[in-house]
Amino acid sequence: MAGNTLQAMQLGLHVVGNNIANANTPGYIRERTIYTPAPVQRTGNLTIGLGVEVAGIVQSVDRFVVERLRDAGSDRASADIQEKVYRDLEAILGELSDTDISSQISNFFNSIDEVLKQPEEISVRNLVVQSGKTLASSINTLQRRVQTVHTEFSQQVNNLSNEINTLSEQIRNLNLQIVTLEGGNTGSSEAGGLRSQRDAALSRLAEIVDVKTTETAAGAVNVSLGGEFLVFEGTNRQVRTEYSSDGGLLTASIEFADNGSPLRVGGGELHGYYEARDTITGGFLDRLDEFAGSLAFEFNKIYSQGQGISGFSDVTGTYGADDAGAALDAAGLPFTPVTGDFDLLVYNTETGLTETSAVHVDLNGVDGDDSLTTLAAKLNAVDGVIAEVTRDNQLRLRTASPDNQIGFSGDTSGVLAALGINTFFTGSRASDLAVNATLIQDGSKFAAADDGIGVGVDNAIKLVSLHDRALDNLNGNTITGVYDQLINDTTQGATVAGAVADGLRVFEGTLQASAQEVSGVNLDEEAIDMIMLQRTYQASAKYISTLSELLDVLVAL
Repeated sequence: MAGNTLQAMQLGLHVVGNNIANANTPGYIRERTIYTPAPVQRTGNLTIGLGVEVAGIVQSVDRFVVERLRDAGSDRASADIQEKVYRDLEAILGELSDTDISSQISNFFNSIDEVLKQPEEISVRNLVVQSGKTLASSINTLQRRVQTVHTEFSQQVNNLSNEINTLSEQIRNLNLQIVTLEGGNTGSSEAGGLRSQRDAALSRLAEIVDVKTTETAAGAVNVSLGGEFLVFEGTNRQVRTEYSSDGGLLTASIEFADNGSPLRVGGGELHGYYEARDTITGGFLDRLDEFAGSLAFEFNKIYSQGQGISGFSDVTGTYGADDAGAALDAAGLPFTPVTGDFDLLVYNTETGLTETSAVHVDLNGVDGDDSLTTLAAKLNAVDGVIAEVTRDNQLRLRTASPDNQIGFSGDTSGVLAALGINTFFTGSRASDLAVNATLIQDGSKFAAADDGIGVGVDNAIKLVSLHDRALDNLNGNTITGVYDQLINDTTQGATVAGAVADGLRVFEGTLQASAQEVSGVNLDEEAIDMIMLQRTYQASAKYISTLSELLDVLVAL
């Protein structure tokens, strides 16, 4: 009996010593000794106990809390990524604050206002061109900086794919070792060190993707993800990175290697990167493109109806159609024209006379809608004008005589802006927005007039008023308001993301504290257990000593 007790206390002291030694080991789960009464012995009519023995050594863990902690870790990891991306966006916008785009929009329209005061000065018109270049360049830079953050996600996703494979392989191997070592009898003694390693791997995996785990009777852990298993007892599945092109950007996603099924995730770092890519930076880039496109089209619609100090002898549209024979509103142009009219002006520099020809654009959906080809034919019919469709499906107009110049006015169809004829801006997205090269070469062509080629300013007045005008195409917003709303939404999104991440970190910390109360090594408690085991060991040894003395007395009789 005393021997059983001594042996049990020795094992108990060994467990206490192991706990103390691993008190600072990350991921270590405290072990505890399970004691049970030793089998009894029958002596005559009496049943005598034979002390105590160790039934098993098991981990001290609350599996329910652990599962909740992993779920909380997944949510927190996703929120952390999203918060960081919002902060990165804010940092990019902050670096541009000294020359922010809102201020540059105001400077741009203010430079047009200067033309009203000195319409005859080409240098003043050149300042408008330069201000427009600065604005377009800043939009390009912002788009490029955000796109850099956006494209970095593909590498991060690929890194996570590799880590998922490493962790699933590690969990599979640990499953095999644990089942072998425990012999399928988890009720007696557990492979504590191996289980701690597996729990650490599962916790890290849960930070990457939101997984669900179940433990088998043999001690193996099955891991599922989005309804599909990742680890099943002694087997595991590999994942791989799949790349696709989204709007010219390389986009990475993770799928199962064996069947190509995408990983369906609702939490973890992977979910955070998906959300950051598709919603945060992706949404920002989409809205920045919408803003740049709106700026270009709305400004060009007015601008294209004006005339500069000098007209054109040769002008080619900056936008090409996908199909020159298709109706213009279905030809793949970046902006969509409608049924309307515009005037084509042919100015004779020798006589000072201007011939005006009305051109109708038919896009009413009935037979005979105008295509790029039919529009070129209508323009070619105007005396003194040669019109053609280029090999890039762009519209080109030139004068038949060196004494003539071409101008445009009164466009109610938007076709000039849609084709890039007599426009200030080129491009339709934040990445390609620029000032028309014709204006960069010759600022005299800045279209400030609307009553003929010359030094008029009526069109410039309309352009200046566009700065604060609510536009139906922008849902009643102004051009500046569209950009300001984008920035405000980004700032608000960053605030919300920060608050969500903070809340989830606090919640995870609460669960970690609960788990630590059960699974963490408390040196004070271990010291108490050690003293208790020591006292029991001493008492058992004293018991043996007393029996020995009694035996000596008996022998001496």
